[in-house]
Amino acid sequence: MPRKINKISKDLWIGAEHYGYAPKFKNTISQRGSGFSTGFGTSHIMEDVLSPPPKEVHIDWHNRETFYNAGYSFVSSTHGDFIDMRINSVHNRQTLTRFSQFILFPILILTYLTFRLSRDDTPWFYLQPVELGMFVFILLLCSVEICRPIKTPVRFHHKNQEVYVYHKNSLYRIPWKECEIATMFAPHHVGYGAFSDAYNLNLWLYPKHCVNNKAGDQPVALNLVTSVDGHADTYIYWEYVRRFMIGGQNSIGAGNEQKPFLYRFPNRNWSLKARVIGWFLSPIFYGLLPFISPSQFAIRFNPIKSHWPEEVHKWTGKTVNWH
Repeated sequence: MPRKINKISKDLWIGAEHYGYAPKFKNTISQRGSGFSTGFGTSHIMEDVLSPPPKEVHIDWHNRETFYNAGYSFVSSTHGDFIDMRINSVHNRQTLTRFSQFILFPILILTYLTFRLSRDDTPWFYLQPVELGMFVFILLLCSVEICRPIKTPVRFHHKNQEVYVYHKNSLYRIPWKECEIATMFAPHHVGYGAFSDAYNLNLWLYPKHCVNNKAGDQPVALNLVTSVDGHADTYIYWEYVRRFMIGGQNSIGAGNEQKPFLYRFPNRNWSLKARVIGWFLSPIFYGLLPFISPSQFAIRFNPIKSHWPEEVHKWTGKTVNWH
């Protein structure tokens, strides 16, 4: 995956065009403080600033429904007056599992077959210490990803025109007109490093918006979504939020209802025949789900979940702790 971003000057980079949009990344280190480091060190933070004020990004999508379906992949739940949007650590926890599936597991199989086919004194149902160690390590990597605590989503409240964030015991209440969101070019991305473009959509948490006095003296970048080899996901996420905060629930193609967004198998909207088949296949589906989608499995079954402080329930007018 070759890098596609073009460096115009030391403080201006232009990303490749995706869905009709080519972002311009400018150095914003002067407004982000001195405590944040990227792949550039502490000299540069290359960002396409999206808010404030809210910047409309014209995405050349096939149709509205396709765009909204793409946006739903980041949604925790909708509640009429507000929506909850999952952060990157919740909806994008698959790096270690994929590394185990496609690199470590094939190595384990190769090692296993080598021992069995080359030595007559090694039983087929016996694991050598190196094989057992690698098998345990694979399970440990998958478990670490699935068992990491599920963080609260970010609550975007259209009626109140506020954004609520609970991050590392710090509670933020941010007026929408002051909410700082930007797509950042992220060459330090763990998955691909310098071999491919990577982008983070960050919500910047400033101490002045912290209401429980537990924030530090430097702004914190909360990663909402990471997009690799293209920036499309960051702008889909942003446009979905921007449209909701400006136009409310109708502007994101969803009814004015309280509804969680979690893939169901079988889906209640399927025909009776499809649901019956789905019920029979569901044990296989959920048995494989940790390897198909670690994020979906963790959201469903991980009991270690953060919950909103009581203040947020008072601000929103209802108690909701869905993830």
